[in-house]
Amino acid sequence: MKNLTKTHRHSLWLALAMGAFVFNSCSEDALNVNAVQESEQQLLTLAPRTDDPIIIKDLTDNEILEARATGAAGEDRGRFNITLKFLLPPTERQQEVFDQAAARWERIIIKDVPSFTGVIPSSFTGFPPAVDGTLDDIVIEVALAPIDGPGGILGQAGPSFVRTSDYLTLSGVMFFDVADLDFLEQLNLFEDVIVHEMGHVLGIGTLWNIADRNLLQGPADSPYFAGRKANVFWNAEGGTGELPIEYMYGLGTAYGHWQESTLNNELMTGFLNLGENPLSRITAGSMADLGYGAASVGESYDLPRGTPGVDLSTLDANITAEGLNIGAMETLLMPIGFVETGKK
Repeated sequence: MKNLTKTHRHSLWLALAMGAFVFNSCSEDALNVNAVQESEQQLLTLAPRTDDPIIIKDLTDNEILEARATGAAGEDRGRFNITLKFLLPPTERQQEVFDQAAARWERIIIKDVPSFTGVIPSSFTGFPPAVDGTLDDIVIEVALAPIDGPGGILGQAGPSFVRTSDYLTLSGVMFFDVADLDFLEQLNLFEDVIVHEMGHVLGIGTLWNIADRNLLQGPADSPYFAGRKANVFWNAEGGTGELPIEYMYGLGTAYGHWQESTLNNELMTGFLNLGENPLSRITAGSMADLGYGAASVGESYDLPRGTPGVDLSTLDANITAEGLNIGAMETLLMPIGFVETGKK
């Protein structure tokens, strides 16, 4: 099995720092939900993760997982379905934002994958399994609870268990500090942040170089995305050369996002601009390169024709970008392990 290089792997881990406001809600019901969220802080601890994911080869002899993949279609009649499992009750606004974020990804990833029947443990210590029965197609455990108070860690996200048949995410996790969520609302970026982090759960920046994939290529100071479909759309949008991957701005941003200096307000750069942050055809193409049945569609996105890619890029080390450096505020989580599933 191929893994990220040590340099690339370590670039996906981060001690986070940001300024933020305390999350408050106007309704009594929402305040009650926040009180529940805050009271559960001691229960929310992510299961241990190591640099090298656990590879489970024989499920029948493994106490952690016993599962099987089936060809049964889900209730969505063949469409890709993202299931959100909230560990603590969300507010109405939080539920709305996560549902909208999932819908944006479901407009891009449209092809169903084989349903899964079995047991997948939770990404959190002491919680019931993330899956106990049949799943179509992916479940994301969502925890909105205190982590370290305002101005500390914003959140962590990534795949938890990955299928061996296609090396796509079967279960994932999104863990956010409620004390920082109002800061995102103040900037009108709450939904964009959730969509961005959901993209990492689905595999952007986290599953590029896993197993026999080698989508992240190039030298450390000129990395590029080697997927054919993403590059077709990169060129169609006006880019030249190869689709550039970010290599600057330190841990959390480098090697897990599109390059900010060239793709600007595309949602999967390391920066979220103040304003529109579209999921472009470039990102849609990259999902197809990962192996998803993705539609060749994207949200309206303007890239100046002739924008240089990795072969022509020159970037001042002191450059700054207007907007929120989401890459410097997140921890991208690598998989805990792999679920043995049948061939595609």
